[in-house]
Amino acid sequence: MATDPVHDGRISRYVAIDGARGLGVLGIGLCNAPGFAAPMSQAETLPHFQSLASRLVWVMEQTVMQGRFVALFSLLFGLSMLWVGGDGRDPVANTRLNRRLCWLALFGVLHGALLWWGDILLPYALTGLVLRPCRGWSARRLLSVGGASYLAGVLLLRMDGLIALCRGGHVAASARPSQELSGSLLPEHVFSALTALLKENAGDWLTALPLSLPSVMLTSGPLMLIGMGLYRADYMLSCSSRRKAGWFFFGGAGAACASLPFALMQAGFLPSWSHLPAPDLNFFAVTVRLLVAPLGALGWLWLVDRMRLPQRALAPVGRLALSAYLGQSLLARFSLVLLPRFYGAASYGPLMMLALVLVLAQAMGAALWCRHGWPGPAEKLWRTLYRRPVDVSV
Repeated sequence: MATDPVHDGRISRYVAIDGARGLGVLGIGLCNAPGFAAPMSQAETLPHFQSLASRLVWVMEQTVMQGRFVALFSLLFGLSMLWVGGDGRDPVANTRLNRRLCWLALFGVLHGALLWWGDILLPYALTGLVLRPCRGWSARRLLSVGGASYLAGVLLLRMDGLIALCRGGHVAASARPSQELSGSLLPEHVFSALTALLKENAGDWLTALPLSLPSVMLTSGPLMLIGMGLYRADYMLSCSSRRKAGWFFFGGAGAACASLPFALMQAGFLPSWSHLPAPDLNFFAVTVRLLVAPLGALGWLWLVDRMRLPQRALAPVGRLALSAYLGQSLLARFSLVLLPRFYGAASYGPLMMLALVLVLAQAMGAALWCRHGWPGPAEKLWRTLYRRPVDVSV
């Protein structure tokens, strides 16, 4: 079993883990781009492609990115619970972890209500509070319970569609009306556009919350257990003394191969088998994506550990993960107000180009920030609130 990396009262950081966390944050930002640029009703629908390049980018995103980075972040969240709270036998560490999660939940409420209706901080914090007693489990128990719970969670989440298909019917298509809101470069219009965006976001967040909470608890919760188990079993890459995780790469490659045919059919590159209606095809694609997301996350984890240059470039973002996650919502959501006729009307290609520019700017900004030895502003506030000394190396 790997030992907790505690030296002189401080938790040592590993560049590979920081790099993986940074990749998770930036990857989540890219996958969230359609939600940043449109109301929830529009973001949940398949985009209308206006060029071959847009279709190819969408296929790549669905094949190797969508769902993988959230799964990666869930694995690392479980690891962080062990690093901060230990195995549950230290009352001081327990109190510190409890406060950390409670304050994170408050961050999530403010983030979801004011910035981004797809917030994951609140569901993660509440899930972490539920999973606190599991920290003392053995690696085998964490991995077996986490794996079985994940499969059961996916089954429960997809149960309605499975029942409809088994009865010979079809998956119901969502038919919620979409609403277009566009900003203006004119200063007198910025305030009204911001006000409308805030109001719309709060409504979308309240609508999504009853669905996102159980979804996270049924999928990301088991992945947090798996992350704890991988660390306890000495599989967590640079935390490992034996480097036993070579199969992570093949798992990630297999996950991409499983998702690729569905993405090609959805984008029109391949004919849908048996002429499935679009809602049914989307149901199968999302179900497969959920099933293979943990393997895809492990594939990315393996790649970050083996590629030193990207690892070191991503590590500053990982050290500022909370600030980076909140910052990408702030930049993406409110910069859209300054782009006339963009919000709710952007085509997929230009939207992803803008999202790529934003995440690259975040990566460069994080590198400059850490080079000066500054703690992340959100991390500094968070650690002060749960009474932990602020240290940029932590």
